[in-house]
Amino acid sequence: MKLALECPTSMLDMIQPFADFDFVLSDLVLKDEVYKNYYLESRKLKIVDNSVNENGEPLDLDKIIKAFELVKGSVLIPPDYLGDGQKTLNSYKEACLYIENPRNKLVSIEVMGVIQGSTFEEVFSYIPYYKGMVGVPYDICSLKTDPPWLMGLRRALVVNSLPPELTIHLLGFSSLDELFWYGSNPRVISMDTGIPILLGLNERDILEPLESKKDPTLLLMDKIELTPKNWTAICRNIALLRKYLS
Repeated sequence: MKLALECPTSMLDMIQPFADFDFVLSDLVLKDEVYKNYYLESRKLKIVDNSVNENGEPLDLDKIIKAFELVKGSVLIPPDYLGDGQKTLNSYKEACLYIENPRNKLVSIEVMGVIQGSTFEEVFSYIPYYKGMVGVPYDICSLKTDPPWLMGLRRALVVNSLPPELTIHLLGFSSLDELFWYGSNPRVISMDTGIPILLGLNERDILEPLESKKDPTLLLMDKIELTPKNWTAICRNIALLRKYLS
């Protein structure tokens, strides 16, 4: 499974060499020149996200497309709406129509639809409308206040029930236990997370269970100073996570 790592702009040069591909937040592209330029210069595959996890609401499609073009992205994630499967599906269809329109000159771009819903019944009612690669959020069918282990179990139930024609990107990370439930599922191809960095900054081990996923990981990182001691913890956490992903 390929890995992308989220981190503050100040740590891009240190963290991103450990990542297999780029997971780019569109809101930061539009407001942070250093962040934008870093990913513009990157030669890795670039998944451009809608920033819903960081802001609570996704950017509009036109702003995501603008960010996508600014960094010369590879895969675009259209707006998704927490717990709202129908609104998210409508957004996915709108993005596909836009990308497929030759007048927009984006015909070679891949759209990654996000699967959403507040219940398993809702989630599975919309899955037949998706194609190609889909993103499955860490908190699907969950509340932000739910225990991370329970979030992981619910997502694993969704992921392992998806049809074989879909490939899967895991949007975020909640527990190492979740990775065991996928086994060697070849359709789970990638994941993005900032958890190894956040835990390391707090001098904590990724083997320790997370207590909460209530607050966005990236926003919590910005409040912690980097030191030689917590940098060592970050490196160890990334190495451990890779071991469990392999």
